[in-house]
Amino acid sequence: MPAPIIAYIRVSTDKQGKSGLGLEAQRDAIARFAASESLETTGEFIEVETGKGADALDKRPQLAAALRKARQIKAPIVVSKLDRLSRDVHFISGLMTKRVPFIVAALGKNVDPFMLHIYAALAEKERSMISERTKDALAKAKQRGVVLGNPNVGKMNTEAAAARDAELKPILETMWELPYREIAQELTDRKIPAPRGGAWNAMLVMQRDEAIG
Repeated sequence: MPAPIIAYIRVSTDKQGKSGLGLEAQRDAIARFAASESLETTGEFIEVETGKGADALDKRPQLAAALRKARQIKAPIVVSKLDRLSRDVHFISGLMTKRVPFIVAALGKNVDPFMLHIYAALAEKERSMISERTKDALAKAKQRGVVLGNPNVGKMNTEAAAARDAELKPILETMWELPYREIAQELTDRKIPAPRGGAWNAMLVMQRDEAIG
C-alpha cells in the first residue's frame, strides 16, 4: 500500500492563484514524484499569497492546516521546490521544530528533512554573495574614478555573470519538473559550465535556480 503524503502548493499572487499559473506545474511535479516513489497524495493544500514578507506561519493558514493534517495521519509534507516552502532560512528552520517531515520533490525523497534549512541557508548565501559582488564591483569602479551614475558601470562589472544567468534561466525553465540531480546531469551532458567550473550537482542547480528564479 502506498505511503501517504500531504501536498503543499504555494503561488505568490491572487492572479497566479486564479489563473493556475504555476499551480498546475507544482501539482504535476508532486504527482510525478509520488508515482515514482510509490507514494499517495491524501491531502492537498494550496496557499495564495498577495505580497512579500508573508513567511510567518500565522500568515500561511494553508501551511498551518497542512501541518495539522500531516501530524494527524503521520505523513510528510511534499513541495515541488524548496522556494515553494520558503526562501527564508529562519522560517524553514522554524518548521523543522514542528516535528513534521518535509520532502522537496526536486531534491529527492532521501534528503534528510533537517538538511532542508542547510540547503536554504546555502541558497540564501548565494543570493547574498551575488549582491555583495555587485556592490564590490561598483565600489572598485568608484575607486578607479568611474562615475557611478553611469548606466554602463553595472554592465561593465556584471556583464559576464548576467549573460550566464540569462542563458541558464530558460534552460532551467524547460527542465523545471525534473529533480535537481537530473537537471545537473543534463547540464553537464550539454557541457554548460558550472558557475565555478567543473561538473554540476544538485546543490549547484538549486543555488542557481533560487538565485536567478
